[in-house]
Amino acid sequence: MSAQRISYQDLEWRTFPADPSVEVNHPAPPPFFGQERARAALELALKGGFHAYVVGPPSLGKHEALLQYLKQQRVETPPDLLYVPLSERRAAVLTLPSGKENDLAEAIEGLLEEGNRLEALFRQRSFLQEKSRLESRFRQQQEEQIEQLRREAQAAGFSLLVGEEGIELSGQGSVPTELAAHLEEVTLHNLALSAEAAQALRRLRREWASHYLNTRVEPLIRRFPQARAYLEALRDRLARAAESGESFDPTPWRPNLLTSSSTGSPPPVVFEPYATAPRLFGRLDYHTERGVRSTHVGLIRPGAIHRAQGGFLILDASSLVREGTWEAFKRALRNGQVEPVTEADGPGGLEVEPFPVQVQVLLVGSHEAFEPLEHDPAFSELFRIRVEFSPTLPATPEHYQAFGGWLSQQGFQLTEGALARLWDEGRRMAEQRDRFDARLVELRAIAEEAAVLAKGPLRAEDVERAIAARDERAFHSEEEFLRAVREGTWSFRLKGKAVGEINALVVLETDPPWGRPSRLTARAAPGRDGVLSIDREAGLGGHIFHKAVLALSGYLRGHYAEVGSFSATVSLVFEQNYASIEGDSAGLAELLAILSAIGGVPLRQDLGVTGAVDQSGQVLAVGGVTAKIEGFFRLCQAQGLTGDQGVVIPRSNLSNLTLSSEVLEAIRNERFHLYTVETVDEAIELLTGKRAEGFGGVHEKVRQSLEHFRDLENGEHGERD
Repeated sequence: MSAQRISYQDLEWRTFPADPSVEVNHPAPPPFFGQERARAALELALKGGFHAYVVGPPSLGKHEALLQYLKQQRVETPPDLLYVPLSERRAAVLTLPSGKENDLAEAIEGLLEEGNRLEALFRQRSFLQEKSRLESRFRQQQEEQIEQLRREAQAAGFSLLVGEEGIELSGQGSVPTELAAHLEEVTLHNLALSAEAAQALRRLRREWASHYLNTRVEPLIRRFPQARAYLEALRDRLARAAESGESFDPTPWRPNLLTSSSTGSPPPVVFEPYATAPRLFGRLDYHTERGVRSTHVGLIRPGAIHRAQGGFLILDASSLVREGTWEAFKRALRNGQVEPVTEADGPGGLEVEPFPVQVQVLLVGSHEAFEPLEHDPAFSELFRIRVEFSPTLPATPEHYQAFGGWLSQQGFQLTEGALARLWDEGRRMAEQRDRFDARLVELRAIAEEAAVLAKGPLRAEDVERAIAARDERAFHSEEEFLRAVREGTWSFRLKGKAVGEINALVVLETDPPWGRPSRLTARAAPGRDGVLSIDREAGLGGHIFHKAVLALSGYLRGHYAEVGSFSATVSLVFEQNYASIEGDSAGLAELLAILSAIGGVPLRQDLGVTGAVDQSGQVLAVGGVTAKIEGFFRLCQAQGLTGDQGVVIPRSNLSNLTLSSEVLEAIRNERFHLYTVETVDEAIELLTGKRAEGFGGVHEKVRQSLEHFRDLENGEHGERD
């Protein structure tokens, strides 16, 4: 076969609706439309209660689709979970039936109010009477002891003085030893009686308070049997406060609600994009008053795990790695419990019971984000279900309608013309006519920008303007390149023929990617070094690029084996290139330049060439072919279209062509051309105008040159044809 020139009819790929002005009225699609494999995997994970990880390129809308899908699920209503104090130094997790947390909170507030009313209890007549009897009993004992001491003092000629300062003896002379000893004994005993009386009064206050509080607490225990330990601890604390008469701060004793749900409501769905330890596991805050830091149950702040309890937790995989929380998160899932994060220099004193982890986790990220995690054996144990999103979808009528319904669901009013233009942009982004780019978020961004420019429902023209504006914003570097071409700073030859020179096509890693020509030159001489890539020797060539050069060497050795050892040194370089080169898409251009340089056969300079080559001479498909064609077209425009210029691509890339309307029109008007090849020989004949094999063919000239190089290497000086 020979190179095929492709007609405009074979290149037209755009969608033309019957009536582009009709407004879109497609039904809303199901979640994950077009991603049936991912949906099936997710359904299995949800049914089995397995943790899963969702894999796919950015901008697919994975997070949004997950949130929408999970909110439609129905699960058993999870219980309410609270942290409650069991003492000033200990906090426990309390589980209540769904919807009971408000009832408990109201009951606790009522109980705390009862604590404030205890002082009124101590002013009741019955309590005062018992208190009076208690004080009278101790006072009588004191008075009896003092009266006996008074009699002894009078017998010894002394009088006894009793006052606020204590008990003293008054009289002449020294106090007898026995009397002094008895005085000390009575003084100490009275002090002991006073302390015993105070303690007995405290016991009396506590007994009365406990009895009063029991009548309030017991009904609450019957209502909330799960909270018995908490209610009893609060009762005892109120009783102790009443016993001492101290002021009581109720704040540390109120329950701290962490999760709550109502019967029949959707399960909690929590997306935490920043997986720091406090945001995941919660934290214990501190209160500072007069320079003193303290904490209590009410300062336990819930994390994403708490908020998602009984439901679903969506996390960004890259954030887990970036924030260094994977190890702690892994332990939490394995152990089924988590503790709030505390500051290293924070005040101690509060022992917090670990919180039970009852969530289903879905990690979301790109393939690169999961690479560090997949090296951990625990990852596959914890996350057994892989939910993988395809980067592209089949460009079917069903998906066309689903895409229109999705855009309407997103709030866009648009015509069929606008839908078709967005649909075609998705196919263009996928670089395949029969596939559609699944990065819906990027397509929605175009629609959003078009909506700013539109007046009323989106039209095809509005979308076209938005796409043009996007490209214009990123066109600065390409514009500078074309200006440099017109000024002669960048050297290109787009007319005539030249030996060992060709226009190779590359793609710049930009957004959007721009195709750009690069002048590739080759020079051949006798030698034993084979093909030398100057870019590779200079450290600019990557591993795949080097592999492609080695494949060319394999082709040359195999194709010209009858000549003997390859007695040539060929230097190959991308002129005016100062950046790293990677990939194998310049393989065909490199091989043509090498053959041209060895055989002295000139190549057409009005054609750009792209394509990979294997060792047998087959031309293989490459990426970015549309961008490369359009990049060469812009270069030809900058220097002036001649009507002969065009691009050579692998025939297997034909289905990838989604050329712009400008290039399509130039091809239709025969001002620009496109050729496809399957083999190196087809490309040779197209670019040299000579046949590849046979008498006077290019391969014969190359063989003759190689034989001449061999003779020169061996010291023979034959003439070269």
